Amino acid sequence: MTSKISFCIKLIRSDIRHRGWLAALSGTLFFLMMPVYTMLYLSTYTNPASDLIFYFPGLINGLTLRYLAAAIAVLAILSALTGFSWIHSRERLDFFHSLPVKRTTWFTATYLSGLIIVLVPYIVCCVLTIAAGAADTGMTAELAGRSAEAALGGVLAFFIIYNACVFALMLTGRTVTGLLASLAVIVYPFIVFVLISSLETAFFRSFYSDSLTLPQKLAKYLSPFGLFSAVIEQSAAGALGISVTAAVCLMSALFIAAAVLLYRIYPSETAGNAVAFPSISPALKVLICIPTALFISLMIKNLMMLEGNILLFPLGLLAAVLLCAVIEFIYTMDLKLLLKGWKSSLISIAGVMAVLCFFHLDLPGYDTYIPDKEKIESISFCPDSFSSYFSYPETGNLQETPTGYFAPEEMNDTLYALAQSGIDNLKNGIDSQNVYDGNTDDGNYLSAVFRYRLSGGRTITRQYAVAYKDAAGALEELLGSTEYRKQIFPFFYIDRSSVTSISLSDIYGTFENMSLDKDQREALLKAYETDVLKVSADTFINTEPIGELSVEYPNTALKENSGSDTVSPHYSSSGSDPYATVPMLYLYPEYTNTLALLDEYGYSLRTKIDPDDISSITLYLTDSAAQSKSKEGIDLFRKLSNTAETTVYSDSSADISVTSQEDIALLLNYTGAYANGILGDGNKYFGSVDIYYKTGDFRNYPLKL
Repeated sequence: MTSKISFCIKLIRSDIRHRGWLAALSGTLFFLMMPVYTMLYLSTYTNPASDLIFYFPGLINGLTLRYLAAAIAVLAILSALTGFSWIHSRERLDFFHSLPVKRTTWFTATYLSGLIIVLVPYIVCCVLTIAAGAADTGMTAELAGRSAEAALGGVLAFFIIYNACVFALMLTGRTVTGLLASLAVIVYPFIVFVLISSLETAFFRSFYSDSLTLPQKLAKYLSPFGLFSAVIEQSAAGALGISVTAAVCLMSALFIAAAVLLYRIYPSETAGNAVAFPSISPALKVLICIPTALFISLMIKNLMMLEGNILLFPLGLLAAVLLCAVIEFIYTMDLKLLLKGWKSSLISIAGVMAVLCFFHLDLPGYDTYIPDKEKIESISFCPDSFSSYFSYPETGNLQETPTGYFAPEEMNDTLYALAQSGIDNLKNGIDSQNVYDGNTDDGNYLSAVFRYRLSGGRTITRQYAVAYKDAAGALEELLGSTEYRKQIFPFFYIDRSSVTSISLSDIYGTFENMSLDKDQREALLKAYETDVLKVSADTFINTEPIGELSVEYPNTALKENSGSDTVSPHYSSSGSDPYATVPMLYLYPEYTNTLALLDEYGYSLRTKIDPDDISSITLYLTDSAAQSKSKEGIDLFRKLSNTAETTVYSDSSADISVTSQEDIALLLNYTGAYANGILGDGNKYFGSVDIYYKTGDFRNYPLKL
């Protein structure tokens, strides 16, 4: 008597024989893309053999060769479609179900044969690829382990796509709709989660994120597409996490269980229809139409670079109508019946409009939300100007630098009031998105990021436009704290004893490496530290720098608390050991200790540009300047000689080139200083100038009137 296991094995063998072409296709593709491509890749490989650990595992799972990753996904879809296509034929389905074989047995045999047809050739080619690598360059134990991990990642990537497709096929009655359903199941959760973040970015004017948002993180773990990408990337990097692996196994188990349950109740009479369970057709249409229409409308808006969000309403409406028509046609395959499911179509269209209204009207109060003061432990404040004023070492523990450091708790009231002023500005139409576009003529504003760290450990981030004077007042109070200064200035993340050289730049903008011994370097850096901590906050806010220091040190010389192991090294042109630099250590007239030492060492700062050093100046004018709306601008133009050459462009902008010494000396009186202050410049620039030196160098300066 034949056992159930042996009978199932016979069914698997029979199915594999009938799909031998797919096994041959899988073997051919994997053979060409893995061992053959690996041999070609290694034959032209010129990097050190030790670097293979970064590239070789990607040859096994498709990270290095993206076509291989695509082949794994396509073969997973083909294996599911060809294996379960018989459930879409009423005659074949009736024949199979008339035999004395349980449905679960048919499902198990077909399911396992689909795995074997693709995974066996893949695993064989993984072994051949590793063998090719070992024969060409040798194979260390670490590289072999990483390669095995990459192979596991490839198997898991196939597994999640295959199971998603099997589940999708159980919902459909035709192979074509099964293919469409498979693609939908694979990418649908990813689109939904990414769509949430996209809508937040588009509609919420205080939205800010410098990392993955929660919906984007969920897209990685709750969608087949996200998991497919994650296991490929992580396994190739030797960092296949338990969370991603568990997510793949759990989601696959859910797909398999759901597929088995659906197959056990699969109605034979619906084979050949678009959807195997007609009662769920309207729900599927609504679920597909709403996020897809929103996604398409956002994509069109971004591709066409359309301004404003109002246009999303007609775009969303049009996309929803077209999608409903297409889905209804797929259901019925009859143009005359496009209005058959009009109720679900109305629900879909209404759903799209409702979502757009929800975000457009800010019904959750996202933009006006601010945590209760009692729940806030600390607040960080980071205006846009910080990114151009500070240059932090690239270390692992300085994750707060893009959004500023948290201020001492006693300054919460100051920053809380500043954040509330940003909310008030937002209500008046002034936000971080329009603060620099010239629509804020009633005052000078800047964009700033606020982070609220709550007592429960949660962090909330918002971005507002705040008045320059309000930001200056708050920052002046913050800089009154020595602790805050040591947090925010990059200088304090450098081990001064390891600095190998110091360069100096002044108004001319060229760096000179100063010839200083170790004692002189330490004395200069000590004086700089004293000045940074001593000078008033007004110096940083309202005084413009007159020079800049740049320090250089070995990339392992950062302080231990700065995460020196993750420094991104820069390489010298001579190919010597890597070194790291921290530039933008600005100098101010009030830095008396530092300037005195520079004078003592013979490196005095030049604060003015000599007209005799300049060959020409090109003045770039803004629209208002080109239209002569500024009295100061008109006075400047009248003082220029007849040798000045003016070019006016169609967008009302213009540039003026001067070469005479009189014109050069005149324009130098209107050029800006070396750099802006810590909050940028509270004034609007009239334009900018490119100064071309006789040495061949040039530098851009702001033009101030």
